[in-house]
Amino acid sequence: MSDLMRNYEITFIVDPVLSDDEIKSTAQTYVDQLKGEGCNIVFTNEIGLQQLAYPIKKRNSGVYYCVEFETETGVVIDKIELSLRRDERIMRFLSVSLDKFGVKYNEDKRNGLIGKVKKKEKPVEVEETNDRRSRSSRKHAPAKRTEKPAEQNPVEEKKVEAAAPVETTKPDDFKKIEGIGPKISELIANAGILTFAQLAETSADKIKEILTEAGSRYATHNPTTWPAQAKMAANGEWDALKKWQDELDGGIEVAKSNEEE
Repeated sequence: MSDLMRNYEITFIVDPVLSDDEIKSTAQTYVDQLKGEGCNIVFTNEIGLQQLAYPIKKRNSGVYYCVEFETETGVVIDKIELSLRRDERIMRFLSVSLDKFGVKYNEDKRNGLIGKVKKKEKPVEVEETNDRRSRSSRKHAPAKRTEKPAEQNPVEEKKVEAAAPVETTKPDDFKKIEGIGPKISELIANAGILTFAQLAETSADKIKEILTEAGSRYATHNPTTWPAQAKMAANGEWDALKKWQDELDGGIEVAKSNEEE
């Protein structure tokens, strides 16, 4: 990982009703777009068809792709997200900025250094025969040590590796963020933002865009403090968050609101 490069990861879900060729072509479209913007593709993970945690566009499954790449600036993120948002073949997407630990984790996972389980070797059992003969007999016949005889037609013990479960992320309870109700919480989750940490990394402008796309009913909400509240929730700073929320009015800082008026 170069100090001059920034690392990102974009995961997107392709509509499974498409043909195999159309699905591969859809994924390649965004790999080519990233390359066209001067990005270095580190790895493309064709995860494949997976069960969704909840229905999206009346689909219960989707074809997952994950692309890790390097770029000198983050300007390309807005461009590729706009393309993904407009593409009817894409059900959901999520872009994440990777720090050095995230890059190292992905590299170790690709190299098989994560998730390996060493198989323990079964020790050979040795038992000593119970010699109940007299002392005089023992003088002429020393005690025997024999290995435990093998069973007839032994069954070879094989370790069966279970298929990896589908990794699904249960959305955090965004209603704990002042200003977010059940419907807005659902809108945010549908946009691919499922955890407090992800919400904390999402700009207020991006959240405003999600609300605006949902209609005028939601466009009036002010999400300015939501990322900061989410960051405190992600860090477990519940007492500090509660204290701050007592000073907010519907999730809006009162002082700033008064100044604007």
